[in-house]
Amino acid sequence: MSPPLAATRTNTTPNSVVTVPVKTRYTKGIDTTGWLHVKLEPSGAAGYLPEFVKVQISKVADRTYFLIREGRYKGQLASLKTENAAKCLVDAKRGAGAKLVAKMGPGYQKLFSKPKNETNKQLISTLAFDGKTATITLDSDVRFKESNKASPYWDQWLQSKPLPKGVYKILAPESAGDALATGFYRTEPSGNPDLKYDTVWFPIEYAKTFNSNFVHVGNLSEGCVTMYELGKWNALYAYLISNRLDAEGKYVGSITIE
Repeated sequence: MSPPLAATRTNTTPNSVVTVPVKTRYTKGIDTTGWLHVKLEPSGAAGYLPEFVKVQISKVADRTYFLIREGRYKGQLASLKTENAAKCLVDAKRGAGAKLVAKMGPGYQKLFSKPKNETNKQLISTLAFDGKTATITLDSDVRFKESNKASPYWDQWLQSKPLPKGVYKILAPESAGDALATGFYRTEPSGNPDLKYDTVWFPIEYAKTFNSNFVHVGNLSEGCVTMYELGKWNALYAYLISNRLDAEGKYVGSITIE
């Protein structure tokens, strides 16, 4: 039988009850991937949650059971070993929504990426966030194979292009990006060994591309908001993940492209 989802009523006095309030907590990664591995109940399947997802603890024994209130697994029961839950389900406050402003560069220019060992035409631009600025690329003028199965262009070769100027909402991440696509930025001699959370990609809500654009780290942009300045990614990640724009926790913030 699954553990109870609502507040537990317990007392040693016959014919009386005491309500034990359900505790609201937020997920925190146990490592630097940005993803928390949990057991989904009662199936026992693995689930991976990003940080700052709202949960409600319903039972504590050898394992801590909690209801996931947001995101991909919303409404599902999950559990952690209780010693891990003490570190990974924390009392925290989230910001009311991250605000990013990207100022589009004047045109494409050839740039060489040392970690990737390649040259591409880049739409180098500037990103302002949380009182900081960083160099980004909004497009890399390349052809790519569409990997988003929700797109009618899935598995087709397309020409990249930047998002049009405007204001877009940024969605909370739901699944990890390919570690092979970003891990070398940390391990290559010319990369950044302090790079963290590189598989956390934040989807940008844009119906015309079926949310195929992301805020992520790297040197290549297929119309994404790509953090070209590797040393600034950790700060951008921390700012985005610790914010939620709406009560449902669907969006972490917004980006204005000028």
